[in-house]
Amino acid sequence: MQQEIEKLLVFQNKAGVKCFHNEMRVLYEILSKGPLPSLDIMRMTGRSISAHNDDVKRLVMLGLIESRVCQLDKRRKLYDLTDKARQLLEV
Repeated sequence: MQQEIEKLLVFQNKAGVKCFHNEMRVLYEILSKGPLPSLDIMRMTGRSISAHNDDVKRLVMLGLIESRVCQLDKRRKLYDLTDKARQLLEV
């Protein structure tokens, strides 16, 4: 599924047509790059702080992402896909 998402993202960027809801973009970035800090996800998706926080809160509430403390820098939270999200994205 990751290849299909990448193709749609290329189309989206070239055509200027929005193909993905912002929450799907968050899931894609974590899927393709692994656990990420919140700020990195926000930069990759181009969202404002408040919009990004809304996206992350909703995905946590839906049980699709989870946070944990970064072992290298305890001040940072890393977000990762849950098993539920991984199963859904393997369709």
